[in-house]
Amino acid sequence: MMTDKMRTAFPDMDFPGDNGFFGEMAEWQRIYEGFPRWRRVKRAGLGKGGERQMNMLNTAKILCDELAHKCFAEQADISCGSEVYDRFILDFLDREGFWKNIPRLLSAAFAQGGCVLREYIENGKVRLSYVEGQSFVPVKWDNKSITEGIFGMVSAKGKYYYTLFEKHSVKGDGILTECFLYRSENPNDLGIRVPLSEAYPEMTADVIKYPVSTPLFQYFMPDFPNNFRTGLPLGLSCFANCTDTLKALDVAFDSFAREFILGKKRIIVPSSCIRTVVNPETGESERYFDTDDEVYQALKCDEEKDLKITDNTVTLRIGEHVDGINALLNILCFQVGLSPGALSFDKASGVKTATEVISEESKTALTIRCQKNLLTELIEGMCTAVLLLAMETGEVPRGDFEVTAAFRDSVIVDDNTLIENNINLVSAGLKSKITAIMEIMQCDEAAARCELDRINAEGAVSGVSEGDGFVSNDSSTEIIDNAEEAAGKTLNGAQTQSLIAVMAQYQSGALSIGQAVNVISVAIGISKEEARKIIEGAE
Repeated sequence: MMTDKMRTAFPDMDFPGDNGFFGEMAEWQRIYEGFPRWRRVKRAGLGKGGERQMNMLNTAKILCDELAHKCFAEQADISCGSEVYDRFILDFLDREGFWKNIPRLLSAAFAQGGCVLREYIENGKVRLSYVEGQSFVPVKWDNKSITEGIFGMVSAKGKYYYTLFEKHSVKGDGILTECFLYRSENPNDLGIRVPLSEAYPEMTADVIKYPVSTPLFQYFMPDFPNNFRTGLPLGLSCFANCTDTLKALDVAFDSFAREFILGKKRIIVPSSCIRTVVNPETGESERYFDTDDEVYQALKCDEEKDLKITDNTVTLRIGEHVDGINALLNILCFQVGLSPGALSFDKASGVKTATEVISEESKTALTIRCQKNLLTELIEGMCTAVLLLAMETGEVPRGDFEVTAAFRDSVIVDDNTLIENNINLVSAGLKSKITAIMEIMQCDEAAARCELDRINAEGAVSGVSEGDGFVSNDSSTEIIDNAEEAAGKTLNGAQTQSLIAVMAQYQSGALSIGQAVNVISVAIGISKEEARKIIEGAE
């Protein structure tokens, strides 16, 4: 284990608050990887000793992925108070694959109880490293954050295994990083200390001091209070207090999977139907029932019932298993702070609208909101360290800045719910049609106004009836000629019909001249001045 190697490498250093906690973290990681201690079970039945591998549902991995996806359903908006700094941060995050790697790192963080972002300089540029919680040990901290710690990483090269430790300390007005490299032929042993260049030729210095005022790492601790070691500034796995439920889920799923094995078709046949054949390899007699035998056989029996073949197949208990697994999943949701039904084994009860989380202030919404508050601090701390290092490398000019990060939305709203909400607000007079169109169509105000004019034009045409007005054939021809001359094109059938219908409504008083001008302008594609001339010319 990495902490054992650290104690060997730093015998004079005190690792406060450990007391076996990292052993618990290793157990959580095994559960997350699908190798819990209950994975192997004893075989049942006569003559079938030994063990077998249980069919695993691996709910821990599903739970961690679900939390990670909900936290980063949308990217965060980051502002540094300067266009130069904003552009650099966006380019930096894109270059380091932040938005691609952070969901994967968060999934592991929810399993291990935390993760770390580490900034460093390589070839004159600021770089970012994604570190899982099991590879980091805190050394010093305060009420706000961890200020000093040690990173550990194992790599293989040839027949040797190299363990690299990077110690971060606060020294005066800067941050001191010290690197220690050890070589061993066994991945579990620390081995002997060797020069850093043996495995990392690009790392020219064992000790580097950065003249920055903030730690060059940020620790993310999920909002699951640590009731295992209250004095340790490390987080708790999201399923640390739910291992019994996870085991019960695997047991239920194993029973569900084996239901199809034990529920295979079985028949009871008379003993006289069983044939005996000698196995040429073993020389032993073996009994079998020939299912392909379609000819008549002469069998000796005293009663007719002795020849009856009985189907002894049992009914599969699929519904009972699904209900049992869903009940356990709801218990798990209760234990980790998710709403009932957030995790479901069957699609029917698992489908949820995306806005359910927001609208009902559900447990899921509150849990994700708490996680996002901590993630906001993580992103702000990371961007602060990146900008300070970038000023040292010359990638950005020196200056004052203030980093703020905010997530765009808690969840993604589905289109149907968005449309329905806007219809209700517009109908109630609480929202304008222009604003609703802008939100639904994701367009600017000008495009929304144009779309609303088209809608009004179509509504005006569809509202014409025989009693709304009358335009003579001669007048119709004149109106159409004037409109085609103004538009500089020949009108199609739909346009001429719309034009005549609007003129009829205007003459009947159903439309004002302003309304008629707007509708004709949009329907034909001419200016309002030209539309007004057509109307006035027909009067």
